[in-house]
Amino acid sequence: MKESIYQTVCPGCGIGCGLYIREDDQGAISTDFLKSNPVNLGKLCRFGMKLPHYYSSGSFSKADGPGSSKEDAIRDAAARLKGAEKVAMLSVGNTTCEEHIAFGRIAQTLGSVVNTGIQAYSKLPSECHSYLEGMSFQDIEHANKIVLFIDPYVQYPLLVRRLLAAKRNNSHIISVGTKELHLADENLSLAPEQYGQLGLDNNSVIITDLHPHTDANDIGQVINLSLETGAKMLAMKPFVNSEGVNRLSQVKNDAHGLSQLMDDIKKGNIKTLVLLDSDPIELMPDTDETMESLKKLDNLIVISSRKSLVTEIADVVISTEPLYRKAGTFMNSEGRFQENSGTDVTGIKALSFLNKELGSEEFGYEQLHEQVKAALTKEIPKSGLCKIENLVTAPHTDGHVLKYLYNPFMWSNQPDDNDFVIINLNLVKDLKLKKGGKISLTSDKGTIKMRYSIEKLPDGMILTARKLPISLSNTINVKVEGS
Repeated sequence: MKESIYQTVCPGCGIGCGLYIREDDQGAISTDFLKSNPVNLGKLCRFGMKLPHYYSSGSFSKADGPGSSKEDAIRDAAARLKGAEKVAMLSVGNTTCEEHIAFGRIAQTLGSVVNTGIQAYSKLPSECHSYLEGMSFQDIEHANKIVLFIDPYVQYPLLVRRLLAAKRNNSHIISVGTKELHLADENLSLAPEQYGQLGLDNNSVIITDLHPHTDANDIGQVINLSLETGAKMLAMKPFVNSEGVNRLSQVKNDAHGLSQLMDDIKKGNIKTLVLLDSDPIELMPDTDETMESLKKLDNLIVISSRKSLVTEIADVVISTEPLYRKAGTFMNSEGRFQENSGTDVTGIKALSFLNKELGSEEFGYEQLHEQVKAALTKEIPKSGLCKIENLVTAPHTDGHVLKYLYNPFMWSNQPDDNDFVIINLNLVKDLKLKKGGKISLTSDKGTIKMRYSIEKLPDGMILTARKLPISLSNTINVKVEGS
């Protein structure tokens, strides 16, 4: 049996773990370890090990009429876009830098911009954006003190090996957040005005999370902490090329975050939405509301390398090759430039053909690749002008709060065995929950009964590492009862 082997990166998150994908002549794939990769040294998390399932959905093209070809879909998309008003475009970083730039060429043709979905970029001063760019993972291992605003075990598992190496080097690790971490020397629950107690200096590292639902005030508080103490800051990002597409996007303060895009669709301010390997139904907390909002569009055009929830309701789907086959580059959360071994340019050709059908020029992979290298191999200096004023601390909420613990399985709507919520022992006692029982959670959307796991959390906090049908946003108040 003939087999093709691709040296690629895992699409699960912005760490960009290297691996091999083996594909036989029947299309079946398997993963293999790439021990020489400097990012992960052959290690993979649970999501990386399950990549055959991620890629198993395949892709298809869809246009008006049955049995449409990719060319039909492209012509249909062009016809819709030529007469369209209020066009928005979204590329969150689930494809190569070259395809993202090609998508930007189409945006220019349409007089639009490409949104990357991260709202914090549009809310924070542009001179502070450089503080959200990558920092070497190697620096984590040699920091005297590390402050975590994430749960690495769940959200970015391959960071754990860096943190354990740091502990062997006598680093002091502090977890600031909602859940106590076993590897931390201290677990603290601090308000932003108490961050001065952390005792950071220029030999310290701060690790936080920057995703479509990150509150700009929260990330602003962490940037200010970095500025005031001299500590390095690593903003982890959720998609394989989040770092690359955000560095390539030159319109951050004019672009919309994902939540703002969805609000504009509901208000009728956006009538046509064009997506490049980005599924708002997967990415937004409320699946039902997002799907209903997207159905209000005059045109929903999806360019995608795999089937997902949004391709099922799209007016037009233009299919491209799976990520591991693509010719192209990525940039991971530390700012490392990574290159795929694939040679397929199906996606680039489709975007070029679409641009031509819209009345503009065609383009090729090599041209785009040179543009990427010129843009992403430059050093990004930190601005000395950054200082974020007028930040608002989130008010304390009474009762019980259900909060999303975002991770690769949630972002890509993949099945996972985390079929439980995390609560503390006090809540177990208050509700008189029995071993093997369930907890009942009620929001304005209804009630769900869930298994539970017990961890050390602040009273009133409930965490979920999977998307729940009662969710309205990434943090909601819920009523809790024993079941």
